[in-house]
Amino acid sequence: MGACPISRRTRRKPRFYGKVTAGGCMVRIETIVILIACCTAVAFAQNGASSQAPSSQAQTARPQKVRVSTGVMLGQVDHKTMPVYPNEAMTKGIQGDVTFKIEVDETGKITAFVPGEGDPLLIAASKDALRTFHFRPYLLNGTPTRVESELGFHFAVEKTADGANGHVECMASIPNRP
Repeated sequence: MGACPISRRTRRKPRFYGKVTAGGCMVRIETIVILIACCTAVAFAQNGASSQAPSSQAQTARPQKVRVSTGVMLGQVDHKTMPVYPNEAMTKGIQGDVTFKIEVDETGKITAFVPGEGDPLLIAASKDALRTFHFRPYLLNGTPTRVESELGFHFAVEKTADGANGHVECMASIPNRP
């Protein structure tokens, strides 16, 4: 006896119209599935567009020139000729540092150099030597890039009984001077 308080007459069966239930449950599920599919498609489209935009901007925003330290540039030297100590400078006891700001192209060739400091005789000898310098291309993300840096030479004179001996070295770093 007493299984269900509702009588048989009051219970109704759901009515079906094709795939749609009269209660609308199936319609709601289909609508939700379509909305999820659309949102997913839009999200993938936005993600694809945003990942492509920065790469194209990065290619156009590639730096024209990169500043590189003296030590890094000396590590990139492929060929160099050291300056010849000028006889006049040696006999006069002229010594000291000569510095240059340099620009190197994508192939490793010095395209410009400007003397920073030094005696004019030592600068002239250093310019001749800089014309023979060649560097390995500096790579930025695998691409050869123009470089700006500084190079310097240290000239030292040693007085001897026979006169003077001159010695020239590349400077490993260029000190900041006012």
